[in-house]
Amino acid sequence: MKVAVIGGGIAGLTCAWELHKAGVEVELFEREATMGGRMSTRTKDGLDFDLGANFLIRAYKGVNALAEEMGIARRQASPVAHIVYRGGHPYSMNFSSIRSIFRMGALDLHTRFRFLAFVLKVRSAHADLDFFDLGLGPDALNEEDSYSYARREVGQQFADYILDSFNSCMMFSRSTETSTAAFLALFSMMADPAYDFSVLYAEGDMRAIPEALANRLVVHRACPVEALEARDGIWHLETARSRQSFDRVVLATTPKAALSMLKEGPETHRELLARTRFAATINVSFRVPKETLGRTHCFYVPYVENRTISEFTNESLKGDHTTHEGTSLVNVGLHEEAALELMNETDEKIFEVVRTELLGLNAELRAVADRVRAYDLQRWPEAIPKYDGPQITRVKAFLRDGQGQQGLYLCGDYMNAPWIEGASRSGQKAARQLIRELALVSP
Repeated sequence: MKVAVIGGGIAGLTCAWELHKAGVEVELFEREATMGGRMSTRTKDGLDFDLGANFLIRAYKGVNALAEEMGIARRQASPVAHIVYRGGHPYSMNFSSIRSIFRMGALDLHTRFRFLAFVLKVRSAHADLDFFDLGLGPDALNEEDSYSYARREVGQQFADYILDSFNSCMMFSRSTETSTAAFLALFSMMADPAYDFSVLYAEGDMRAIPEALANRLVVHRACPVEALEARDGIWHLETARSRQSFDRVVLATTPKAALSMLKEGPETHRELLARTRFAATINVSFRVPKETLGRTHCFYVPYVENRTISEFTNESLKGDHTTHEGTSLVNVGLHEEAALELMNETDEKIFEVVRTELLGLNAELRAVADRVRAYDLQRWPEAIPKYDGPQITRVKAFLRDGQGQQGLYLCGDYMNAPWIEGASRSGQKAARQLIRELALVSP
């Protein structure tokens, strides 16, 4: 049996790795020369720029296990601070303990007490939820968006300055477009001492794990699949270099890319791919004096505070390899609305707009304004899926009834599997189902 995995992000790489370890003949096709998708790094002028995801957390049990398997060390970024803006002022943002909740000056005391009661309620009522597998939650939690739910249960301040800020930072879309199931699953895990959300940095940056996996597999780099078609029970795959046949295919690309190459194919797959929505963003990086932002790792920027920037991170905390000639980087993510407005503008225009907003937000950067210089940027028209209730329900139904039809499998973060941990688990789940089904047809 031959299997093709199309897409060299962490979902496709994990899937291919699991198949390889099980003795399956597998080849991976990636349209770019580099691996990792949104988990990749670009080096320029002596500095590294993480194009999408730019850190790990200890709660990424699957991704950290892959790092161990690949021999890639991780280093905890400790101690670091997290900041949220309210009324133009920075406030500490920390969910690591009950005590830290009461120190969140962005919320008044009444809201902090409501939030504390809410955390305890979530921990007791929803301990079985898993943020990295949203399909485990009951359908009733997919009937309301998380912003409406949080505003009712905790209050307007929390909805605007904590939930919506966190959602925009980590998802780039507003929490009005995220299901209550996703919100409760995340906060249930954050309230559980068994999960550690402390920040980790991989040695070799975000590209290290994808590249290590790729080096152990049969990979066709810079090799976009132009057409994929099933005939007589066999999948025929066409690239500019060759035409090959495979018994099974795993699509680990974005839905838009999958539809562009898939000629006909199962209607269940095509419908899910067509109805999946993604948030857009642009990652913009500026070169700054390395000590400018101190020990603060991430700055959350609520939509009610600034409609352009959703977050920015201090890359100097990753270590000496992220500094050069006394400088490091500040990586900035944009709210979807701003990203869509700027997506087709020139790089120069994007740098100008984002730099102006960034200096307006942060006093430390304003103090060295003449040394805040444009470095690099990456446009992401499809950055992160929108985990609204209907999408979660559709994916649950697909995984139950459609996955594997005609020997075609889907995996990726849009399969109810947020962030790089969820994407990796999605690839693992697709591989394990495929392996079970191959065992049933083996002579």
